[in-house]
Amino acid sequence: MNLSEVASSFKSCTGEAHRSFKDYLISLSISKEDIEKGIVISDCANYILRDIELLLSKAIINLCAADLLIKRGYFHWGFVTSYYSSFYSVQALNRLMLNFYTWTKSGVICKVTNYAKQELSIMYSNSSGGSHEAQFEKFYENYSAFKHKKSIDRYWTIGLRNFKHRPETVLRNDINYSIEKEYYYELTLDERTFRRIIGDNKTCLPGEQLIIKTPINYSLPHLELSLSRIRITLYILNYIANAQPIYYGYYVHRNNERKQNIDLKYPHLSQWIKDRLYEWLQFVEHETDDILV
Repeated sequence: MNLSEVASSFKSCTGEAHRSFKDYLISLSISKEDIEKGIVISDCANYILRDIELLLSKAIINLCAADLLIKRGYFHWGFVTSYYSSFYSVQALNRLMLNFYTWTKSGVICKVTNYAKQELSIMYSNSSGGSHEAQFEKFYENYSAFKHKKSIDRYWTIGLRNFKHRPETVLRNDINYSIEKEYYYELTLDERTFRRIIGDNKTCLPGEQLIIKTPINYSLPHLELSLSRIRITLYILNYIANAQPIYYGYYVHRNNERKQNIDLKYPHLSQWIKDRLYEWLQFVEHETDDILV
């Protein structure tokens, strides 16, 4: 879908709902037979928008945590935390396109059939939709067309790309589960190199060359990627808030709340991250037939 269609899909949605989309789906008591052959449901977009808002907050919190970790010498756990920020953003972005996986008693693929009528098909998925790999593959599928359109800024461009070093799902699995010297080297690294990596993580801005090339510091470049995916999520939500006045008030309130709490609770967040988040959390008026439609 283009952005105008995305905005129309969330017509009359406020973002406030008393339960998640998953809980709503379970409450419908859809039979196993109907799930296997596929069934169309409607009037569920507000539950999805509610989930998107919560996933965005999870992405921001993990981004803030990753920044603090990598500046204190926890490079690998900082990468994993940054990875989870991206993972939550990817789930939010897939839901914005109404083409996403979820899980009830089995994997389910949810896909828009008629955005004007807010109709969504629900069907059993045997593609391990709960896996991280499937979520990222769905993201690249959903946003592939945007790679060929004019970008709004460098962060939008970065956020649509794969991680430049290695596939991030593979790297996250290797860091978490493999037993190799190249991961979790913090306790074997000489102190001078250790301090210089911390220095990179504290002082290097996006696009600048890191001083330490070996061992590879995955954490800081991935932090920029995770921030960029938050940028895309906020841009699309801001677009919806422009197109749907009923959502505008909730969107502005939630973002003001986020800014206030970031300022109060995370005073040591890197200034370049804080600056970008504050800028993107601010509502911006624009025409809803903009260049990315």
